[in-house]
Amino acid sequence: MPPDQARDKPRIDTLRELIGTVLAYVVMGAIALVVIDFLFSSATGQGFGRISGWMAALPTVFVFTDQFRRYEGPSRWAVSLTGVVLGLGAGTAAAALAPPTWLPMVAGGIGGLVAALVYATLWHTGISIYGEERH
Repeated sequence: MPPDQARDKPRIDTLRELIGTVLAYVVMGAIALVVIDFLFSSATGQGFGRISGWMAALPTVFVFTDQFRRYEGPSRWAVSLTGVVLGLGAGTAAAALAPPTWLPMVAGGIGGLVAALVYATLWHTGISIYGEERH
């Protein structure tokens, strides 16, 4: 059974679909992070929002992993590594430019969102040009 039929997930073919999926996963990650931070800050008496917001972007790894598996050949590695480096660089810059009064959860969340969006854009563009889709 081909990998696409083994999973009952719809394929993400356009940049618009990829960006929308990434945004949805970051929002879900942010909601989970807020709930977890609220529970821990309530239980320990520590301040709310001190947890790193970068973790909100972690669920997007599942999206990007599925995209990576969809293709074969060495070009997917080059596109992926380039996207990771540039995405993390852009995310780090965005988080660093946030006002110092913002909580780490907010500044990190913005950094994670920017990193995921930059990676998604670079991945889709690069794989459209150089990718070899599995059959």
